[in-house]
Amino acid sequence: MYLSAQDIAHSRDRTLNNLLGLSAACFDAGQRLAVLFSTGSREAIQQGSRQWSQFGHGQFESASQLPATLWLEHSSRASRLLDAAFGILGETHKALIRSAEAQVRVFDEIVFATLDRAHKASPWEAEIAIGALRTTLQAAESTLHDVSAAAIETVEVAEQESRQLSQGLAESKPARRRSTRSTA
Repeated sequence: MYLSAQDIAHSRDRTLNNLLGLSAACFDAGQRLAVLFSTGSREAIQQGSRQWSQFGHGQFESASQLPATLWLEHSSRASRLLDAAFGILGETHKALIRSAEAQVRVFDEIVFATLDRAHKASPWEAEIAIGALRTTLQAAESTLHDVSAAAIETVEVAEQESRQLSQGLAESKPARRRSTRSTA
């Protein structure tokens, strides 16, 4: 009833491959988030320096609209940043779900191999119990696959909703600046 050396080696290889895939997805997400946040910070610094340079050049007429303008520009940039971050996190979450499902399949294969060996070494009376265990495990695996597919679909819907929300915020245009100069 023990697993063969090949079964153990095969399950270890698949487990390590699952972990390698998950690690790669996490490293990729970390790298993409770092690039995203550094780019967003750079844009914010450049935008802030433009605002301050207007004051340095004596353009004080825009000072009354500065808070609203800054808020709209920063909210647009922040919504794009959040949209990209949610996209990265959504892809990573889907990779995590797929990896967990693949790892459960590895465990199921170990159990199936154990059941096969038990079936060969057991009396005929145990065939009913072993068959029931196999059927139960197959049904659980099928259910897990359905739950994983539903979870991935839920993540995709959440990504779409966050994208729509951020697009709505990004479409908000800054108010036009009115000239406070009087024509005399």
